[in-house]
Amino acid sequence: MTTVRWLLAQRRLELTLRGGATGLDRTLECAVSSELVNAAEWLSGGEVVLTTGLRLPHTADAWRDYLTDLDAAGVAAVGVGVGFGYDQVPSEMADVADRLGVPLFEVPLPIPFSAITRAVLDQIAAQRSARLVAATKAQPRMTRAAASGGSTALVRELAETIDQDVVLLDTALTVVADAPHPVVPVDLNRIRDLVVRDPASAGAVWMTGDATMTVARVGSGGRTFGHLGVVGAVALDDVDRMLIGHAVSLLALEHAKPRQVARDVVDLHDDTLTLALDEVRGPGLRRILARGADPGGRVRAVVYTFVDDDAALVGCRRLVDELEHRWRAVFVHRDGPEVILLLRGDDHVEFATSLLNMMNANGSGGTCGGIGPVTDLDDLTESVRQARLAGRSATGGQVVDLAGSRSLLAMDPVRQALHDAFGERLAPVLVYDDEHGTDLRATLLAFLEANGNWGAAASAQGVHRHTLRHRIERVEDMLGVDLADARTRAELLLMLLGANA
Repeated sequence: MTTVRWLLAQRRLELTLRGGATGLDRTLECAVSSELVNAAEWLSGGEVVLTTGLRLPHTADAWRDYLTDLDAAGVAAVGVGVGFGYDQVPSEMADVADRLGVPLFEVPLPIPFSAITRAVLDQIAAQRSARLVAATKAQPRMTRAAASGGSTALVRELAETIDQDVVLLDTALTVVADAPHPVVPVDLNRIRDLVVRDPASAGAVWMTGDATMTVARVGSGGRTFGHLGVVGAVALDDVDRMLIGHAVSLLALEHAKPRQVARDVVDLHDDTLTLALDEVRGPGLRRILARGADPGGRVRAVVYTFVDDDAALVGCRRLVDELEHRWRAVFVHRDGPEVILLLRGDDHVEFATSLLNMMNANGSGGTCGGIGPVTDLDDLTESVRQARLAGRSATGGQVVDLAGSRSLLAMDPVRQALHDAFGERLAPVLVYDDEHGTDLRATLLAFLEANGNWGAAASAQGVHRHTLRHRIERVEDMLGVDLADARTRAELLLMLLGANA
C-alpha cells in the first residue's frame, strides 16, 4: 500500500512536511497537478494534489476553504511548489492542514511535479505487480485446499489470502463455513439481505461506516448452490476480486461434480461409518471420518427410526440429498428401519429436528429419532448407543436428546445401578430365553414401551394380541409381578433401558 509517509521518505524528491502529520498513513491512488482554485470538484479521492498556488488568493480564508474542500473530496495530501506563488508554505495554511489532518508538504523549486507523479505511479505499479504475483501463488494453494479439504478449507485459505472475513452460505442462507472469524450477526443479516434482494445476481456490495460487504453467487448456469460473502474494513481491490472469483469457480466445481462421483463418495462414507460402528480402527478410517467433524474433531450421532425398511430407504435418500444441498459431508448408514447419521459436534438438536421435519414433510409424521452426546471420533459408537436409547422415548416427529435434557439415563451412576438391577431382577426371563431360544425380553420391552397397550405392543412384535397376552402372563409368573401396575411397569422399563444404555 502506497502512503503519504512513503512518499515523504523518498529522499531524492526532497519533500518537507509542513502540516497535517496525523494523516501520513493516507493511501495514495495517484498524483495530479492543478492550479484550479476549485480543484476539489474534479477529484474522486486518494490523490496527491500538486500546486504552485499561483491562482490562490493569499488570505487565511482562501487557504482554509481550499484545503477544506480538498479534504472533503478525499485527497490524500497536498504538495505546494515554492518559488512561484509562495517562497515558502504559509504558516496559516499549515495550521489549517494540522486541524484537518491533511498532509501538507513543500516541494522545492528544482523538483518537477512530474518526478513526484512518476514516483507515485511507479510505486503503485510495483505494488500491483507484487500483488498479482502473490495472487498467482495463492490460486494453486486455494485449489489444493479445495481438493484436499473441501469448501471449509477453501474458505479458510481465501480469508487468509485477502485478509478479510469470509462466509459461505447455502441456498437456505445457513452458514456452511466461515473464517477466520464468524461474521457478526448484523453484517451476516446484511449479506443475507443482499442475497434475498436479487438471488440470481452475480454479486453485490453493501458499504457501511466501518465495513464493506461483498456477495458473490456460487452456481453453474441457471443453478444456484449458495453465496460467498466477504466482510472487511476496506473495499476489495481488483486482485481480491480475482481471488474471490477463483474461489467461487472452485466451489461451483465442487458442488456440481458428476453425480456418479458424488454417489461414490456417499457410498465410501457409508462404508467408513459402518466400519467405525463395528469398532474397526485405523488412521485412514479416522481421516475420512474427520470430514464430518467440527473444527475440534468432535462428532455426535443421530439415529432416526422409520415405520419400516422401505420408509427408511426413502428417508435415507432424502437425507443424502438434503445434506449435500447444505454443503455437508454425508455420513449416512441405513440398518433396517433405522438410519444412522453422523453430525458435527457443534450441531444442536434443532438441526437434527429440522432434518426430521424435512423427512416427515410428506405427511407420514411417523419417523422419530434420538441424538447422542458430543464425542471424539474414537467414541462414536458410544454416541450411537445413546442416540438409540434416546430414540426409544421419542414419539413421531420428535428427536430426543437425553444428555441435553439432563435425563437420568444419561448419567453413568444411574445407568450402572439400572444395569445391576436388570441382571438380578430379570434373571428368570433372561435364563429362560437362553435355554429355550425365546425372546421374552423383547416382548416385555415392547409391552412396556407401549405403556401396557395390548394392540400397539402386539403390532410392534408382529404377533396376535392373544399370543402377546400369553407371553406377558408367562413373564408375570416368572418375575412374580403384576404388569397392570404402572409403577412396576416403570421400574422394569427403566431397567431394560438402562441395560441397553
